[in-house]
Formats: sequence, C-alpha cells, structure tokens
Amino acid sequence: MVIARLRRRRRVSKDVVKRIGAFRHLDIAVPQLDLEEGYVSRFDVDALLRDEFLLINERHHVDLEVWNVSDASHLWNFNLHYFEYCVALAAAWRRAGDAKYLECFKRLVRSWLHACPYADGDAWHPYTISLRLVNWLICIDLFGSALSEDDAFMDALTKSMYVQYRHLLINQETHLRANHYWENLKTLLICAAAFDEQDVYRRVMRGFERQLDEQILPDGVHFERSLMYHKLVLEGMLRVWLTAKQTGYPLPKIFLPKVQAMLNAMASLEKGMGKTPFFNDAADGVAKTCGQLVVACKRLLGMNADDSITAFPNAGYYKLYDGDIAVMFDAGEPGPSYMLGHAHCDCLSFELSYKGEPVIVNSGTYAYQSELRPYFRSTAAHNTVVVDGEEQMECWGEHRVGTAYRHSSARRLSDNCLIGEMVLHDGKSIRRSISLKEDVVTISDALLSDGKDAVTVLFHLFPGINTVALSTDGDLSTDEYLYSPEFGVLNSAQVFKVAAFGTVTSRLEIGQLDE
Repeated sequence: MVIARLRRRRRVSKDVVKRIGAFRHLDIAVPQLDLEEGYVSRFDVDALLRDEFLLINERHHVDLEVWNVSDASHLWNFNLHYFEYCVALAAAWRRAGDAKYLECFKRLVRSWLHACPYADGDAWHPYTISLRLVNWLICIDLFGSALSEDDAFMDALTKSMYVQYRHLLINQETHLRANHYWENLKTLLICAAAFDEQDVYRRVMRGFERQLDEQILPDGVHFERSLMYHKLVLEGMLRVWLTAKQTGYPLPKIFLPKVQAMLNAMASLEKGMGKTPFFNDAADGVAKTCGQLVVACKRLLGMNADDSITAFPNAGYYKLYDGDIAVMFDAGEPGPSYMLGHAHCDCLSFELSYKGEPVIVNSGTYAYQSELRPYFRSTAAHNTVVVDGEEQMECWGEHRVGTAYRHSSARRLSDNCLIGEMVLHDGKSIRRSISLKEDVVTISDALLSDGKDAVTVLFHLFPGINTVALSTDGDLSTDEYLYSPEFGVLNSAQVFKVAAFGTVTSRLEIGQLDE
C-alpha cells in the first residue's frame, strides 16, 4: 500500500489506440436493475436536456466546456463523471422512443471527450473511470442499433474507452484497496473481454479472485460492513457473470458461491427492516434495492435468496425477531484494519423496525465532504452507549480513523436475546444485552470497569415516530437529532437520551404504534 501510494500516476503511450482490436458488444444491461422505475426516477432526464444534473439529491447546471462545478462537493463532481444518469436517459429513450434522449447521450459524451483530455482531473481518476466505463457499456447495450448505426460516434467512443481502460490497468487503486480496488478489477475484467484481450483478463482475474476471497467474508457480508457498498459489489458481480457467460471467459470456482453468500446476507440483514440498515457509510438512493437484486439474481442465475440467517459472526451482525419486530445489531469490527474510511462509531448499536417500518434508526450518512461529516460518524449519532463523552474511534477528516476500540464480540442467549461486548481503547468494557418479548424491547447496558463512569444511552427515533414508550432506571431526556436517509437529505427527529452511572436498563414498548 505504501509503495502504491508513493507511485505517481502513470500514463499510457500516445499510440495506445493503435493496439485496439475489434470491440465486442456486451449485453450487460439488466432490465430488473437498469429499467426499474424507482431507479430511473432518481435522475431528472429532461433536466439533462438543458445541462442540468440532479445527482445525490443536489441539482447543478454544468458548463460542458469544463465538466466541473466549483460550488459542488468532490463527491458530486465524481458522480458527474460516473455518467450513471445516462442509463436513465437510455431507459427514457426505450420507454418513449424519443430521439432527444439518444441525442442528449451523444452530446454529453462528445462534450466530455472534448472537455476532459487525457489524463487530467477527476475525469481520469481510476474510480470514476471504473464506474463510467461500465455505465457507458450499459448505455451502448440499451440504445442498441440506434447507437451503433452512428459509426463516427462509436469510433470516437470506443477509442476513448480503450484509452481509459488501458490507463486504469496501470493505475489501479492498490493503495486504497477495498471497494475502490474491487471496482477497478471488475471494470478491467469487463473491458478486457469487450476488447478481447484474454491475457489481460487472465492477469486481472488473479487479483480479482484474491479480492473475492478477502472482501467477501465467509458469512457473505462485504468486509467494509456497509450494506450500501455490499449491494454495489453484488450488482457488479452480476455484470461480471454476464460478461463471462457471453464471451466464454472463465470465472473462478468461488465466484458463484460468493454471489450466493452475498445474496443470502443481504436478504437476511434487510429482512423486515424497510430500508438499507445504516451501519457505517450507508444510505438509500445509491445502490439498487435489495428487492431489485433478489429478482435479478433469480432471473439471471436461478438463485433464491435465503433470508432466514440471523448470525453473521465474521461481520459481527446479528438479527432478532419477535412477532412484528425486527432488530439488526452490530457487535463486530468497524471494517478491514487497513481501510476504515467508511467506518462509523456504531459498535453495539442497533436498528429496529416494526411491521417493516423503521422505528429506531442510526443517523445515516449525509455527505463525505461536509462539516456534518464528523457528527454522522460519531458515537452520539448511533443507538449505542457513550462513556464519559468518549468516542469509540477517532474519526479524522473525511475517511480516516485514528485510535479505535480494541475488541468486540457477541453471543446469543436465545432466539430473542443477544449479548454484545466491546473494549474501548482506554480499556473500559461495555456489555449490552438486547431481548425481545411481546412488543417490548429491553436493553441492559453495563460498564465493566472500576468506579462508576457516566454513561449516556441513545435511542434515535425515525422521523414521525412519536408513540414509542420508553421506561428506564436512568435519567431520561429528549432532544432533536439530524437524520439523513439519503446523501444530501437532512431531517430532524427525536432522540431519547438516558444518563446513568455504570449500569442502566431501558424498556421500549413498540406495540403503541398500533394505537
């Protein structure tokens, strides 16, 4: 990682396009994912006709001479270069048959080719290349013959794609690894097959197989412990499978078992929750939904999702059910030790839903570049225990972590009861038990250390939920907190705060929601 970080960005030679072979059309669009109305509606396709882009719930007019918005965040500008909105353009064209959507796609691509010469700025970052190339291939698939008939456009497009692919090949994000590196490898495999470069495919596949083994834990959860990134990786696995199926290029033996494990983990962890669980950096409106991916895996692979799993010991996630109540509990590590950029202080936190509707929620993820970033990663933004105001981890900047808690573990006492423990970096130990019985959730917290340190237990209510009854042997107060279900979206809601010394027990009566 250190060597990779010190290495300067490399450049491909000017005559690289002389090596380009025949471009192979790949059918990697998945109708259950790419044409689904809920997904397409994230993007304002008619606004694109006037160079107005709605990305991660933020709208900006873009000067296509520069392809950058100085007033927008770095993440927003990254999204601008992903070209995912053009998948929605292709979907609109297929639905309405209006040529204006096809012409808009071609105009946007041509302007990008003119405004983003090799190899400057965010446009040529390995991560934006990784996402853009796959989105362009999806668009080529969805537009079909209407696009392929324009020989001049397709020639310019495929030449640029080849340069981007070869640039990505020599600038993989091995210094970051994690989901960035996985996206690099996924795209390289797909593009190597599209340009029929079997030697590159074989070489990249060796790294891809190692990352499958490392990044997909034995229990099926992506090792960054974010269900948002988990779903993005699973979607990418489907694109790789489609590529291999059409080209005859091989996949490793562990590939399909890993897909099945990821499918089962996603379905089980989201079962009964009503949304993406907000542990670590996670939000709705980014990845495809659990339901879409379940349907796609069934349609493409014939895989059924087993949603009955309640323990994921490698990730540290556990589920509890009783009647209409579903609980997801975290008692695991924050992520891979070398990459905690997406980690939150959420150990021993939980989310609770009732009849498939969120009731107790973590605060979410508002933005990566924002003065609110430290709050959303903080211990106080989660349904856990704060000891003497101490953070579980020192979260530095946007994506860094300093000192972190030492250890965490969990054990199940019964189908309806879990106990989790964690050791803070200063040696203080916290034990939490959660039990469910007849619409009552009992949470007992104990500080296992000498003396009686002040503890604060937090329960963040989903916006609009105000009929949950809380009884406790601590001092109860209420306050408002910020809730972000999607990037760029802020709501305020109520949080219960329970103050005590050493130990405290709290009871949440959930059945009052029916009244």
